[in-house]
Amino acid sequence: MNWLRTFVAAATYENFRETSEKLYLAQPTVTVHIQQLEKHIGSKLFMKSGRRVVLSEAGRQFLPHAKVMLEQYEQSLRHMNGFRQGYHRKLTIAVSPLIAATVLPYVLQQFMKDHPSIEVVVKVSESNEIGELISKNVADFGLSRMKAIHPSVISEETAPDPIVLVVPHDGGDAETSLPLSMGDFCAQTTLLTHSHPGYWDDLLIELRSRYEGIRTMVVSQVHITKRFIEEGLGFSFLPRSSVQRELLEGRMLQVDTDEIRLPFVHTYLVYHHLSEETEIFKKFIEKHMH
Repeated sequence: MNWLRTFVAAATYENFRETSEKLYLAQPTVTVHIQQLEKHIGSKLFMKSGRRVVLSEAGRQFLPHAKVMLEQYEQSLRHMNGFRQGYHRKLTIAVSPLIAATVLPYVLQQFMKDHPSIEVVVKVSESNEIGELISKNVADFGLSRMKAIHPSVISEETAPDPIVLVVPHDGGDAETSLPLSMGDFCAQTTLLTHSHPGYWDDLLIELRSRYEGIRTMVVSQVHITKRFIEEGLGFSFLPRSSVQRELLEGRMLQVDTDEIRLPFVHTYLVYHHLSEETEIFKKFIEKHMH
């Protein structure tokens, strides 16, 4: 394995001295590793090119196999490490950043408590990437804010999550300190937009048709949008689940409005096939997200 690791690094850096520095090895050790591997395989893996080394044809043929062997070795070590910790099964879930930062901590805490033998690996990915991760078996289960369109995966929507109007907390309460209409908000404050993929385009069309001259600022992440609202930089429309803690702690205020129709969004359960672990997690997540 050390020979393989040295070979892959040398193929990357094309320089034995640089390889030795990256791997914290003496340069003669790098040379010996490559020579031993070449002797074992029966082919020269590198050719000199000035001060650098480049892969020979045999080296190019062998490189992808070396990478696979190293990855399998690392996977086996991770598996045995999990086994020693008491894990007997593994579940990899791909989760959108919004869900990872809001709903997931509570759900995972409960799931790991109820199923201590299942090792959970979390891959935080954009919603539009989750379907492909599931189809390629990079992840076993997905929690997305967009319906996956990949033909080989299934997307099931959970209970609706209402969009709410949230504004900075100025120390007072909604009745005494805040403007009373959407028009006041749109005229006096910046609207922070596009923090969620599912509803902003249609919502902006309706807002602009009603409130002339509305000022907007694109902020592509919900957690940044929330921080900006807390600092008084603007207001926004966010999923209720994403601002529950901030509302409970008084860091921002929810304002009810009948002036526009606020949409709903869904969390989508994305999967390819249901193993025992994914079946357990699916039933658990459906119970705790409805």
